[in-house]
Amino acid sequence: MSYFVKVCGITNLTDLDFVMSLPIDGVGFNLYEKSKRFIDLNEAVKMSEKLPEHLQVFLIFVNQEKEYISKCLAKIPRAIPQFHGEETTEYCESFGRDYIKAIRVKSDTNIEKINQDFKSAKMLIFDSYDEKEYGGTGKTFDFDLLKDKAAVPYLAAGGIDESNFEDALLLNNCIGIDVCSSVEDVPGIKNHSKVENLLKKVRSFHV
Repeated sequence: MSYFVKVCGITNLTDLDFVMSLPIDGVGFNLYEKSKRFIDLNEAVKMSEKLPEHLQVFLIFVNQEKEYISKCLAKIPRAIPQFHGEETTEYCESFGRDYIKAIRVKSDTNIEKINQDFKSAKMLIFDSYDEKEYGGTGKTFDFDLLKDKAAVPYLAAGGIDESNFEDALLLNNCIGIDVCSSVEDVPGIKNHSKVENLLKKVRSFHV
């Protein structure tokens, strides 16, 4: 199968132009003001207009006002919202479009409940849990916590790099990876050789 690869936390045109030249599937722009990779809506609009049709655009939100999210989605109609906070199913569904729900996994995460609650999601993202950060920590989590439990197709996130992407892709219902801090020099600035090397390995990986 061809795995879905999403590069998240794009903050500048240099990185955007680079990832657009690679065989990836989607890019993520972070519209959560407390994120180290935050960009404002005008920047996100400008960058999304550069993207070819085949690349999916994801806008990352964390517990934000519905009016703001609606405004962002109106400005970038092709975008898929990615909810990375404590948003409820009703909230995620209320925008009337495909959505992604990110789940920060820890030892007591009830995967069966998540399967039920977010079965309407286009896909899920399973990320590592951090008390202070909503994603982009570069930390990995114990993949055994997901083993054969996740029923909704998902991307694995949280420090995915050349050393662990195979373990992630071998998980049941994992359809790809979401990379951010593991391919950066500093928050918001991608290391192009890390992105390219990881992508080459993912694209040549076969079960």
